[in-house]
Amino acid sequence: MRSGSDDFISPLKPAEPERTPSPAPAWVALAAAWGGLIMLMLSLVFVFLPGTRRPRAELEHAAPYSPADRFLPLPIYGITVAIFLGIVVLWQMRRTPRPLPEPLVMQRMQACIGLFLSFLATVIIYVNVAMRGPR
Repeated sequence: MRSGSDDFISPLKPAEPERTPSPAPAWVALAAAWGGLIMLMLSLVFVFLPGTRRPRAELEHAAPYSPADRFLPLPIYGITVAIFLGIVVLWQMRRTPRPLPEPLVMQRMQACIGLFLSFLATVIIYVNVAMRGPR
């Protein structure tokens, strides 16, 4: 048998207000901007490094890798990190009430500059690899 207290239905809890994501810390936007600048410089350095002379021998491990081949992962992975940091800043700012306060406007600008510089570095790296690839 049921007791009288089991028949009591508790009222529904009120709906929780929609949470707005908190903006990323200021250092993330700064790291995105500086990361983009550093990756742009590294991509320009990559252009002037000597490339492979014997790609088949390098792939068969009969000859050591060229300086360009050893250096290439640094800007490739660095560009990925810089783009990720810029996207994180912009993504976490998407639901912040407008108009944005001045510090958030500056962080958004830093993230956009970091993204632009990273995309420019990406174009430089991939065009250079496509033009100078194995012959």
